[in-house]
Amino acid sequence: MLPLVRQGLELGLEFGPRSLEALAWVAETIEGSVYSPHSLERTATGLTFVLENPPLRTAAFSSVRVLVDGVAVPPQDVSVRTRGRGPWRTAAMVTPDSSLDLVPGDRIEFALRGVFDIRAGETTIRLELRTAAIPPLVWLEFTEPPILRSQAP
Repeated sequence: MLPLVRQGLELGLEFGPRSLEALAWVAETIEGSVYSPHSLERTATGLTFVLENPPLRTAAFSSVRVLVDGVAVPPQDVSVRTRGRGPWRTAAMVTPDSSLDLVPGDRIEFALRGVFDIRAGETTIRLELRTAAIPPLVWLEFTEPPILRSQAP
């Protein structure tokens, strides 16, 4: 965390405070175009959330890791499916030989199985995707209160 703060200060000193505002705006815009706002839901078996667009490019990811409030969810308890209708796969099934292929515009659903210590208020989800490309780690983090999935008939 300290290197990030140092880089932010150096950027602000060299280019002025407006550069930091612009950088924050870009980060929020990217996050808003990838994560589907208010899709974090609490279910009977855990949590779910949706990405409307994968991270900016077509990519084949060799591993998936999800953290809830800083605690890693075991790979066998993370399920993902693409296009909103494909078969569910666990993160344990995603390997270099069986990659998770994400295509811009495809809906991606995540289901996390487990009992999570959800505080009253907001929960932070961090999604980490590893690829052989540069950069090797692509991650997305969002914070919002999970909604309780309505029990529709």
